[in-house]
Amino acid sequence: MEDLGNLQAVSSAVVNPSQWLSAYFRTRAHLASSESEFHCDPVCTRPGCKNHNLLVPVSLIDLMGAAMHHDESVVAMSQRHYTLGLFPNEHNDWIKQVSLRLKKPCPFLKNDQCTSYQVRPLACVLFPEYLVSEGRFQAEAGKELFRDFLCLQSPILLSPQRAEVLKRLKKMWERETLISNFYLFNHSHCYIDFSNLTKELLQAAGTLRDAAPTETSATRAAIPNRVLEHFLQEHSAGCQTFEGLSAKLDRLDNQEGQVHFLQLLEDDRLLKKLMRSVDDRDLIFKFVKGKLQTTRRSLLPGEYKFY
Repeated sequence: MEDLGNLQAVSSAVVNPSQWLSAYFRTRAHLASSESEFHCDPVCTRPGCKNHNLLVPVSLIDLMGAAMHHDESVVAMSQRHYTLGLFPNEHNDWIKQVSLRLKKPCPFLKNDQCTSYQVRPLACVLFPEYLVSEGRFQAEAGKELFRDFLCLQSPILLSPQRAEVLKRLKKMWERETLISNFYLFNHSHCYIDFSNLTKELLQAAGTLRDAAPTETSATRAAIPNRVLEHFLQEHSAGCQTFEGLSAKLDRLDNQEGQVHFLQLLEDDRLLKKLMRSVDDRDLIFKFVKGKLQTTRRSLLPGEYKFY
């Protein structure tokens, strides 16, 4: 097995970024199965790959790996198979985190087999074992979303050795995610605050009633995530942060751009800075009169902040 630390130490001198990426994905593929006793049921119909409501976040490393594996440009791959997605955060139901995600059903699923298995997103690699390591298996298995998941219908064994491997994989995922966000959005995370758009969103969802609008959990539940994503796609025009994404992705198709991104990925000081900024001074966008305004503020409740 190639050690990740050695990869990071020598990669700045590598002339061919694809050579580094190939080694990196060999390391990821090894860790994906190392010490694991989990195997997908052979009769599984891959509900996680097909369900539109199960969002799969991806990093730029995942995107570059898929492009390399399928011999396509990063831009072409991103336009066909990926989109900006909105993911929940634990502190506020109206605020969604912006990140790249796979389009659904998964475009790499053919005859219920993954055609990108060796470079599949780390979110796919970690599922469902990470639910066990985080103590969330029973709670998640009981949700309606996972009703058809055969892998969640019986306990999953997780050895101490596999738990350590999962820690490594989650650290890799954290690094890839934070650096990808920084490259795309110039910050550790990027959020959209929809709290001032109740009427417009309910109307778009076709659930607007005559009753006076009040903010309740039922109100938020009446707005499907696809409605929020469609609203973002239609109203983000003119916002420099999102307009510039295609140019940033385009740079990942040339050697200079790839080297620049991989150097960011290896920068431990940058990673520590981004980790310190998580949930402290997040980048928050809000639609005001049809335009996106931005601010940086904490998402943490006041009682969680200590100085």
